[in-house]
Amino acid sequence: MHAKLTETLDRLSGCQGTWILDLRDRDQRGHDLHYLSSGCPLAGWGTVKDPADALRYCIAQHWRQCRLLFSADRLNADCSWPGGYEAPSIYRSNNRVFADEFSAQLELADGDADGLALDIRYVTTEMLDTIDALEDYPLLSEDDHSELEVELQGEAWGDWVERDWSGHVEAALRDRAPADCEDPDQWAEDQLELISAERLFQLFRDCCESTSTYWQEESGDQWIDLERAAEALPAML
Repeated sequence: MHAKLTETLDRLSGCQGTWILDLRDRDQRGHDLHYLSSGCPLAGWGTVKDPADALRYCIAQHWRQCRLLFSADRLNADCSWPGGYEAPSIYRSNNRVFADEFSAQLELADGDADGLALDIRYVTTEMLDTIDALEDYPLLSEDDHSELEVELQGEAWGDWVERDWSGHVEAALRDRAPADCEDPDQWAEDQLELISAERLFQLFRDCCESTSTYWQEESGDQWIDLERAAEALPAML
């Protein structure tokens, strides 16, 4: 058993990630997670920074009130902090693909800590192979990542793009107000209300295609240059 744990530790140590010594049960503080990169002071052990020493500690304690966890960077779907930026979409995709593929194993292996922190005792060979593969290519599924990007673009449309795009359309309509119009602002507002949500979205897509404007990822969120897309509005309205 110890040999298998050592092999698992060695393989995970070759991957990008964070080692965590989980002493929440022992200290009963609810969130007592010790990142080994910062060191963890242990009575009789000094300050433990080496995952191998942390493993020996857990074994010596017979895993009572302690766990050794590994959080792979490229499976981490949590937002970064400080700043609160979302995790890159490729990491969020990896996270849900991994969680779906290994749902049964994660009932034991999920350490319920930052990122997808895995209890080293329950990491299977197949899970190790998958984490290893991310070192060579940082994405588990092109299809899932594409699906996630579309989902995030839909969320962005609902959160801010539709509102801001409506403003651009209204401005373009104002420029087309009849010469004898007494209130171009009101005229443009009235005309905008006649445009259905479906038509507004199709107009957005057509203008993006016409101006070669594409979605981009910034701080884990989807963003698009609406001013550039709006350059096509005069020809589209």
